Amino acid sequence: MSLPSKLLITFSSLLLAHACYSAHEHSLLSTTHPSPSSPASPSTSPSGTTTTGSSLPLDITLETLISVSLLLLGIVSSGWELKPISLRSYAGMLERGSVFPDGVDGKTTVRGRGIFDGLEDRPGFLDIRKQREEFAQWIKTHGDS
Repeated sequence: MSLPSKLLITFSSLLLAHACYSAHEHSLLSTTHPSPSSPASPSTSPSGTTTTGSSLPLDITLETLISVSLLLLGIVSSGWELKPISLRSYAGMLERGSVFPDGVDGKTTVRGRGIFDGLEDRPGFLDIRKQREEFAQWIKTHGDS
């Protein structure tokens, strides 16, 4: 993760926390004091409590939207390099021995044979052809004795 993306994530997180705090304070103030734009008689909800029905101010809404946008931009810019979508180019990169990050402590590994390594190295796989050849050799050496 690069330093600019870390700074952007930190700044936008602080901005989002401030927007949440402002929205919370606004909700507390709007329930204890009637807003000047609302009439003197507040509306009554079905439960019997009085509400003023004020909405969030535009500056808090814009601060929230900007901080979330900056946070998403910082998270996306801090990501790893994207791998190719097509299997052919990805397999070609693997077969050429390209370097890929492990994701653990920033270490990388070099893989060289391809994406089907697990199919090529099969411990415990019964090789019938090899056993047939061994049996044929055994028959030739021991004959009909």
